[in-house]
Amino acid sequence: MNMLIKIAFRNLLRHKWRTLLTGIVIAFGLWIYLFMDSVMSGLDRGSIDNMINLSTSAVKIHTAEFDKERESFPLNYGLTNIAALEKHLAGHERVKACAPRTQFLGELSNYEESMPVIGTIIEPKQDSMVFSLTEYLKGNYFSEHGVNEIILGKDLARDMNVAIGDNITLFALTKYESHNAEDFIVIGLFHTTDPTLNKSGAYITFKDANTFLDLENTVTELNVQLKRRINLDDLEQDMKQVRAYIDKQFPKLATYTFIELGAGVLELVKQKKAWGVGMTLVFLLIAAVGIVNSVLMSVYERVREVGVLRALGLEGREIVRMFMLEGTMIGFFGSFVGVLLGCITIFVLTTVGYPLDVIYKDMYVDTAGFPYWGTIYGEWNVPLIIGTFLFGIATAFLASIYPARKAATMSVIQAIRFF
Repeated sequence: MNMLIKIAFRNLLRHKWRTLLTGIVIAFGLWIYLFMDSVMSGLDRGSIDNMINLSTSAVKIHTAEFDKERESFPLNYGLTNIAALEKHLAGHERVKACAPRTQFLGELSNYEESMPVIGTIIEPKQDSMVFSLTEYLKGNYFSEHGVNEIILGKDLARDMNVAIGDNITLFALTKYESHNAEDFIVIGLFHTTDPTLNKSGAYITFKDANTFLDLENTVTELNVQLKRRINLDDLEQDMKQVRAYIDKQFPKLATYTFIELGAGVLELVKQKKAWGVGMTLVFLLIAAVGIVNSVLMSVYERVREVGVLRALGLEGREIVRMFMLEGTMIGFFGSFVGVLLGCITIFVLTTVGYPLDVIYKDMYVDTAGFPYWGTIYGEWNVPLIIGTFLFGIATAFLASIYPARKAATMSVIQAIRFF
C-alpha cells in the first residue's frame, strides 16, 4: 500500500499544474459555499433578531378570545392573570424578561393629510427590557410625568411631515367602540434596521392610552424575551420549551413562538440554504469532471507504466487503488485549502462583520424583518465545516472510480507496446 501511495503522490507532483488546477476548483467551490452559508446565516439571524428584538419577541401570549379576532386588534379581550403569569415565567431559566403590550388600529393626521397606523401601547421600563427600540431612538423616550407623548418611525414621520416637538392628531376607537381623537406631541423618532417598523411604527404609553382609549390598563399580549443563543436551533428549542412551560400552567391561553410568528422568514431561511447547497453541488460537479479528466489523462499518459506495473505483478485492483488514491489526494488538497480559506473568512465575518450599507448601497429595501443597514455578522457552523471537508474528499474519490477502472482493464501486452 505504501508503494501505491508513493507512486500516486509522485504522479501528482509530476503533473503539478493539472493537479493544482483541479484542486483549486474544489477549493473554490467549498470556500464559496462556506462563505455564503456564513453570510446567509448572518442575514437570517439578523432578520430573526430584528423581529424578536423589535416587534414579535421570542414568545407571545394572548387570551384565547383575542386570538380568534387578533386580525382586528380588539381591546376587550385582555389578560387577567398577568402577575401570576410573569411570576411563573420568572421561574424558567431561559426567560430573560417580560413586557405587556396592546395594539390598536388608528389613524394619524397632520391637519392636511392622514394615514392609517397600527399603534402599540407599552409600559416604557418593562418594554425596554424586552425590546431594543431605545437603541435606535433619536430624541427622548417616554418620561414619567409626560402627557400625550408619542414616538414614531422615522419614515412615518417623514411621510406625515412632522418632526420632534411637533403635534400630531391620533384617531382611534376606544375600548367601548366610541370614536376619539387627541393631539400627541412627537418626543422621539426611531430609525431601526427594520424598514417596515420605520414606516408604520407609532408608540404611546398605557398611562396615555387609559385616557385616550378608555383602556383601563387592558393588556392584550405579554411578550417574553429569552436569553440569547448563538445557534438558531437552540433558540427554537428554548422557545418550544417555554411554550410548553406556559401551556402546562395556563392551558387556556394562546401562546405563540417565533417559529409560528416568523414562519415566512424561517421558510426563506430554508430556501436560501437549499440554494446554497445547490450552488455548491454545481461547483463540485465541475470539480468532479476535472478530477475525472485529470486521472483519465494520467491513465493515457502512463499506459506503458501501467503495463510494466502489471507485468511486475500488480493486480487490477491495485492499479485501481493507485489511481483512486490520486483522485482522493487531489480532493484532500482542494478540500483542505477550501475549508481553511472558509474558516479564515468566517472568522473575519464573525469578529469584524460586514456593513450592509455596502451591500445595498442606494437600493430601496422594503422587506419585513430583514435588516437593511448596520453590520451583519457571520455565524460558525462546525458540523457543516466538517461535513463540507468530507464531502469534497468523497466527491473526488467517487469521480476517480471510472478512470481507475479504465486503467485496470488494460491489456498488459498492449500497454507495454503502447507509444
